[in-house]
Amino acid sequence: MRLRRFLPFAFLLALGLGAQDPALKDTFLQAKALWATQGDRDGATARFEKVVETLAPRAATLEPAWIQVLCESYNWLAVLDDRGAQTKPRAQTRLQALIDLDPDFEVDRALTSQRLATLFDRLKAEKVAPVRLGYDPEGGTLTVDDRPGPPVARRFLPFGTHRLVYTRPGYAPVESTVELAPRDAKAVDFKLTRVSSTVTLYVQPSGAEVLLDGRSLGRTRGHAGPEAAPLTGPLGLRPEDFSGAFVIAELTAGKHQLELRAPCHRTRVLEMGADLATPWADHTLEPIRLEASKGQLSVHSAWPGGELFLSGQSQGPLPVDQLPVCSGPYDLLVRFPAGGFSRRITLEDGKALTVDARPKPRLAFLGLEGETEFPGRARLLAQLAGLGDRLQQVAYLPARPGETPKEALARVRASREAELILLATPVPDKVIHRIELRVATLEGEEERLLVKPLEEDPLGPLAARLNAVPALHEPGLGLSLLEVPGEPGPWVLSASEAAKKAGLQVGRPLLQANGKPIPSLKALRQVLQDAKGTVTLSQGGAAVPLPVQAEALEIPLGASSLCYPAVLAQLRLQYAGAKGDEANLIRLNLGLGLMHFRKYDKAIEQLRDARLSTVSGVSQGTLDYHTGLCFLRLGSAYQAEATQAFRQALKYPQATLLGPDGPLVAPLARQALEDLK
Repeated sequence: MRLRRFLPFAFLLALGLGAQDPALKDTFLQAKALWATQGDRDGATARFEKVVETLAPRAATLEPAWIQVLCESYNWLAVLDDRGAQTKPRAQTRLQALIDLDPDFEVDRALTSQRLATLFDRLKAEKVAPVRLGYDPEGGTLTVDDRPGPPVARRFLPFGTHRLVYTRPGYAPVESTVELAPRDAKAVDFKLTRVSSTVTLYVQPSGAEVLLDGRSLGRTRGHAGPEAAPLTGPLGLRPEDFSGAFVIAELTAGKHQLELRAPCHRTRVLEMGADLATPWADHTLEPIRLEASKGQLSVHSAWPGGELFLSGQSQGPLPVDQLPVCSGPYDLLVRFPAGGFSRRITLEDGKALTVDARPKPRLAFLGLEGETEFPGRARLLAQLAGLGDRLQQVAYLPARPGETPKEALARVRASREAELILLATPVPDKVIHRIELRVATLEGEEERLLVKPLEEDPLGPLAARLNAVPALHEPGLGLSLLEVPGEPGPWVLSASEAAKKAGLQVGRPLLQANGKPIPSLKALRQVLQDAKGTVTLSQGGAAVPLPVQAEALEIPLGASSLCYPAVLAQLRLQYAGAKGDEANLIRLNLGLGLMHFRKYDKAIEQLRDARLSTVSGVSQGTLDYHTGLCFLRLGSAYQAEATQAFRQALKYPQATLLGPDGPLVAPLARQALEDLK
């Protein structure tokens, strides 16, 4: 009966092969079984060949367990080849490949014939020489020619010079150089000198960061093996529930503070006494478990269609209620069908956070054009990457790594994932020292800003303009007021019918509001900002209570403090959910924004079909007047349309520009008609 050995399945699991490639593992097992139990030489050979064919090209990157499988496969194939007359010459090739792969591998001499074993020893002696190794103390790491490994008792090394270093935490390393020639046999004994204490940790979860006295030492890795069972058993836990051993080496004298951090877990701080550092010794702490740390997040929005993302991971559609989330900082993003909402948040352990998401225009940074180096380039790119932290009125989308501005623009246009784009372009000079920042809508309205990269805050003006969003309403009382020199308070030019019925008189100044003197419009506006419901006015006689109401405003044109592409994007976003007078007021301001960019034909499309029910302040007369101006800008071919629009504006004598206190529309429309004659 032929002598065969069949390694059991449990041994292969011990090698750690189960999670790597189940199909290849099965092929390896089948090959052994076919020969060991059935004597099927051809079937076993074919399967071992399959294992070699798969693993040999990857030999340089294989894990130790798979190196073992490949070496065993070469050993088995040499034995199987040696049993056939035609295949016998291949046996030596198999043994040579085994030696080249791992000179320290020892053939199974119960499986391998005496002749093959002798051939193996001869082939090995032609390339490598043995080195016997001794260690005091044991348990360290042996590095041979800069490749670390376990401290084995014997190594076979190629002829030549080799550098051996033995290290162990808490000891000074020892280095030795050996020269090996054919038929050499060397011995190297390492004796280490103690220089400090060590502390060994097993931490749950694996991957925790270890800090000693505030200095990071790295992260725990892997999972503990059987050596940790005596420590984890009393806790009712398995070794694999904890990380592999993390050793703090070179623990200096005195007390120390140990800090352990891990995502989704509470940071744990341990005070280590001076007795752990002196006298020198090796210490193993009781396994450390970090407690889970979570908060609750709720995100709501009055706008439909939002999807929540936390640091890039989707959490599903809104609303999101009491979502358990690991404590810590996050980049919160809500994507709406149009616009987005972003905020940097921090969830605290055991606490709840509620966020009300209002869609904002999304600003996509396309990147910095060109690769030319110039002073301040790296600084400017770092500031552009962090621009989103300074913006409150737009959701900032930073540039994607490796994407050119041209590619980014094509992506944004195709996906419509942003309403605004930002492009940075160096302006060449003898020395490139200025950058042109271009902010534009996808519809083509754009503004440009020149900045110097080495300025103290080159992006400050851009951030300020993007954060400045003009209001469309202000609190008012249905009055048209004017400051007149020499008068003790704002002069009432006109008043709503309700204000007149309440007793307010046109052509007289206001003296008090809520019992306080109001010498100026600024003082009155402050009272209105703080008012709740009504304001009581006095013109020297009986007090007149008037309700505070929202009064329409126009966006100012030509203001250096505003970024008009962002203003247009904001208005377009607001219009999507607006109705009635609110929607038509937004259309009026959209028209004004387009007039700012001299897009008069597009402005008319917004103005001509809008209708406001109000007749005083910024109202229907305001709308008609701006419509007439747009027709005028389009040229003489539209003179009739301009005339009609100005005549319509004359029908609203209380209509104003800019706001309730702005200039009356009627005189301006009348002058425009005179100019058209």
